[in-house]
Amino acid sequence: MKFVLFRHGHSLANQESRIVSSLENGTRTDGGPEGTGFGLSSKGRLEVAETATTLADHIITTSTQTQNRARVRILTSPFQRTLNTASIIKSQFRTSFSPLQDTITLELGLTITQDLRERFFGEFEMRTPSEDLYNQVWAADAQNPFHELFGVESVVDVTRRVTGVIRSQEERGEEQQEQQEQQGQQEQQEQQEGEEVWVVLVSHGDSLQILQTAMRGWSGDRHRQLDHLETANWRVVEWCPELQAAHQSHSSRS
Repeated sequence: MKFVLFRHGHSLANQESRIVSSLENGTRTDGGPEGTGFGLSSKGRLEVAETATTLADHIITTSTQTQNRARVRILTSPFQRTLNTASIIKSQFRTSFSPLQDTITLELGLTITQDLRERFFGEFEMRTPSEDLYNQVWAADAQNPFHELFGVESVVDVTRRVTGVIRSQEERGEEQQEQQEQQGQQEQQEQQEGEEVWVVLVSHGDSLQILQTAMRGWSGDRHRQLDHLETANWRVVEWCPELQAAHQSHSSRS
């Protein structure tokens, strides 16, 4: 199973340098500079279309090189800016994968996943300029990943929910494999052999930054030390060797 982190494109909130981090404001379809909520800006739509194509090319190239079949699944935060991003990704994938239907399967529908939501920034919600306010929170993060200053969601709490998304996908894969073995579906097992599952997680800057930190095995206070994912950028990630070994050990015991 391969995991791809995809940050939403440039949004109307970015355009206003405004923090929009609550579910209520992030999912609304009214208000904002265009009266449509805080989805993607025109710039964001263009950049997502471009980078989604590069991701599709990467999946195709990887599958060709390894001669594996691929199944692609898209999970997204419920915010307007991530839903817009995920929809564009899916549209680009359909176009790119269409000639390769025998080897690459794009799962139908977008899986809206609450735990991929934006980190909540407490009393800074809807305020500007966002960069100055973020820097205050990040400075406190570097001192204590458990802090909830300004009413923000702690790094530790974000870590718990976003790593839970990864683990739930891993468990889903294990359960499907076990069901096939128990049912003795020889033909289906042969079809699944050599299939890679690509899980694209469409989320937000801090949530993805904190997730990467956890998968690297670093403590949460170091999350700003990683290269930041810019808007509409994607990155393939995996557990560090120590954590990967622990997961494999747990699976074998189960």
